[in-house]
Amino acid sequence: MKLGIMGRLFPLMFRRAVYGYTARAVPEMHMREFRKKHRKEYEAMVKRTPSVGSVKDNMFAPVMYMACYGFSYYKADPEHVTTDVFDGMIAAVCKCGMMKRFYRGKNCFDLKEIDRYVRGSERSRKREYPMDWVFDFSYDLSVPEYYVTYRECGVCKIGQREDLMFLIPHMCVMDYPTVEYKGGKLLRTKTLGAGGDCCDFHVVRGDEQRDEASH
Repeated sequence: MKLGIMGRLFPLMFRRAVYGYTARAVPEMHMREFRKKHRKEYEAMVKRTPSVGSVKDNMFAPVMYMACYGFSYYKADPEHVTTDVFDGMIAAVCKCGMMKRFYRGKNCFDLKEIDRYVRGSERSRKREYPMDWVFDFSYDLSVPEYYVTYRECGVCKIGQREDLMFLIPHMCVMDYPTVEYKGGKLLRTKTLGAGGDCCDFHVVRGDEQRDEASH
């Protein structure tokens, strides 16, 4: 992939939340050196990871950068970045103000969002990019709900290339808050990262929205 604007944006978006958390969680870590190693490893990983197309054409292209950011965080200092520390970093990203602002005003069941999945599913089945997601999508806005069945996952493919598959389940937890920020609730029984034959996303309206609708 090319680093580009999107690739340079991710480290800037999360640096305060991520490094603030890391300094608290691992006080013995030399933060200036760690930040340099993290940036270097991130940029190298982005450049050696095959592209899945442009951000404009592929709704999951930004996720590839996010995955590289997470994996390179671990690779920058595997001695100090235990899975517990990694989990804390993921939580810090999910809870940070930047993430909440990014999803502010977005709706899981907005027609534009549904159309992105429809077009994305059709595109994915062409398998134009080996590193890309492949998935089926169906929906019923009268409920509302939708189903996304991922047969292949770009994050898992990076994990395989980088020999970091053990981190995938720790990264998959990000799916829950990102759906919640868009007013939905994610129901899921299995993931590719945990050894399942697919990731079975079932998204329904969030509890708060259901409560409002009932009044």
